[in-house]
Amino acid sequence: MKLHCNCCDGVYNSFDVHFTSACDNRCAHCIDMRFAGIGAMVPNVDAIVSTVVSNADGVDDILFLGGEPCLYLVELLQCVKQIKEQTNLKVFVTTSVPKTCYDHRDTFYNLIEEVDGINISVQHYKEDVADSIRRTVSKYDRQEFYWQLPRKEKIRVNLNIVKPYLHTQEDLSACLRHYDSMRFGSIKLSEIQHGEDVYVSFADAFDLDLPSAFSHGCQMYLEADRFLPGFCTPLLLKRSCFLCEGSIPATFEDGVKLLAKTVTPSRNKYGVIYANGLLTGGWV
Repeated sequence: MKLHCNCCDGVYNSFDVHFTSACDNRCAHCIDMRFAGIGAMVPNVDAIVSTVVSNADGVDDILFLGGEPCLYLVELLQCVKQIKEQTNLKVFVTTSVPKTCYDHRDTFYNLIEEVDGINISVQHYKEDVADSIRRTVSKYDRQEFYWQLPRKEKIRVNLNIVKPYLHTQEDLSACLRHYDSMRFGSIKLSEIQHGEDVYVSFADAFDLDLPSAFSHGCQMYLEADRFLPGFCTPLLLKRSCFLCEGSIPATFEDGVKLLAKTVTPSRNKYGVIYANGLLTGGWV
């Protein structure tokens, strides 16, 4: 599996859907903590579908997130089904798998069947640490539920490299091996970029020589077997660069590319759709 691209280069034609501002977690690194937002608690399914259908031309895929979209599991499934029926978009969902998924697993399983892929933000393999990251207490056995999930080839596990919870080579290795054993479709490991207090470079943690994320691509599939012998699951690394993390120095190559981008702007079609159906050019 190959991918070596930069989010800033206009390689995606996609919409993010801020399905709801409601969430049962309070993760400090959440995008909702960075933007005041104009989101609503209750999603307007008809308005969201209408906006997506009206603007689907030139768009390849759509990602539902929040907040926590699965808190409105029935509405989310309705929305996904209508979009799949009325467009050719690939549909993805990012979720922390709240208790609604556990309590209404048939609906959640139907959602997994409908979408093209689902990202589950697990935070950590030790639930006490994961609860510390979420700033809440889990109300069911998440690890057992993850093991039981169907269609694992459609599921990607999301993990964040963030101090002080998940950042050492030892803990990252244990966490990655834990989820590798569950045989999900892939694992995405992201560097959190909120300053030196939380940011950790994956390359530094594992003593890897990786080129500049900005110049050479901030998303790349790693040959994980090189540093985790026997590792099987495709491992996607999302790195930070000097544009989003101030503690990272820019390279000469970065300067050249940044200069080139002033005359070759991104041409991708991107937007954020809020719970009331409003389409904006980005997160507000």
